[in-house]
Amino acid sequence: MNRYLKQHQHDAMALVTASSRWTWSELMDESARLAHFLNRTVPDARHIGLFAANSADYVIAVHAVQLLGKVLVPFNTRLTTSELAGQIETADVDVLLVDAPIDHPIEQLVVTSRDETAILTSYDWQNEDVMSLMFTSGTTGRPKAVQQTFGNHIASAEAANSHLGYEASDRMLVVTPLFHMSGLAQVYRSARFGSTLYVESKFDVARTLELIVTERITHISLVAVMLHRLLDAGLSRHQLRLLLVGGGPVPKPLLEEAERRQLPVAQTYGMTETCSQVATLLPSEALAHLGSSGQAIAPTRIRINPDGEIEVKGPTVTPGYYQQPEADTWTDDGYWQTGDLGTMTDGYLYVHDRRSDLIISGGENIYPAEIESVLLRCPGIEDVGVIGRPDPTWGAVPIAFTVGSFDLDQAKQLLHDRLAAYKHPKDWIAIDILPRNANGKLMRHRLKEADHDSTR
Repeated sequence: MNRYLKQHQHDAMALVTASSRWTWSELMDESARLAHFLNRTVPDARHIGLFAANSADYVIAVHAVQLLGKVLVPFNTRLTTSELAGQIETADVDVLLVDAPIDHPIEQLVVTSRDETAILTSYDWQNEDVMSLMFTSGTTGRPKAVQQTFGNHIASAEAANSHLGYEASDRMLVVTPLFHMSGLAQVYRSARFGSTLYVESKFDVARTLELIVTERITHISLVAVMLHRLLDAGLSRHQLRLLLVGGGPVPKPLLEEAERRQLPVAQTYGMTETCSQVATLLPSEALAHLGSSGQAIAPTRIRINPDGEIEVKGPTVTPGYYQQPEADTWTDDGYWQTGDLGTMTDGYLYVHDRRSDLIISGGENIYPAEIESVLLRCPGIEDVGVIGRPDPTWGAVPIAFTVGSFDLDQAKQLLHDRLAAYKHPKDWIAIDILPRNANGKLMRHRLKEADHDSTR
């Protein structure tokens, strides 16, 4: 992306936070000075981790790592120490950039570090070069590092531009975490097209509404629960050209209210393995195709296999998981099997289940198997099954069905020690036996049916 930074008007605004503003010239200089510091301090580091909250320094670090031709590994700051340690090992991280020291023996450098001298040369990225590793959980609960190439990121930005439109005059507000694809993608799009990037440390309804008005924001990326809260607080259009909403279908009442206020909501379908969206429902189509994630964004192709699984092919698709090729899901003709179930109607994609057992809670992906593996360590829990229960605020929340007699406080402490809080079950249901098929596989749909009947 650094080749594009140099093309933007140097005195134009590049980055804005609550406390500071940077022109493209200043952003390039800050990034080059951090790059010089890293090159001097850890010259042999190949994989550079980033564990920090949203900030200008985060964006600067992203560009600094690119200048050096190193692989960026962003980490979810909500992970426990145990979860983070496992991901650091999986991704072969050599050094970690942090905004505060963490309890881990890896070498750590503060993200605000700079040298007085700026690095003078920058790496010449090729399309096939791996530029980042981002984690996604598998159905086994074991985190997998998705390889994302320079070509993947550029293709994603270009596809978004051709389908949705991005200009240097745009003002893009980021309120989602930069360690998520939805946040990081905005950094790359800003760098590619010269749009001004507004980065908030966290999502705050009042602050977001204020920025939309005072800074004349044109683009914002959200999950459905964020849109809901903004609508409740009185969101109106102002200068907004695009409200990109991912993390699952937007409920019909929200779409109808957004339409009433003439808000340009675009629903998307994508994943870490595809460097953000591969299908987007344009705002003008929102009510005509309720429940759809839209059409494939050219040149990406989407199809449904005989088992109802969504498969994708195109330049944004990962070359595979880092050092876990056995987890790759390629078809013989080069399509990536997403594990998601869906249908296509007149070219419009409808996602029925995102990795059938996946729970999407407030835009966060939660895999039941990961929770189950922790709970099975609790004395007295003989068997356990976790499902998602629909929730009006978060979309879904995890629910645990347990077999056996155990100390609930002990189980909750195990979860506290090993899993981020959003993964903790919000309800506990004791049953005599879990429904399993002849092969011993848990039939989650039976648990969902039982939970549905009990909550009606």
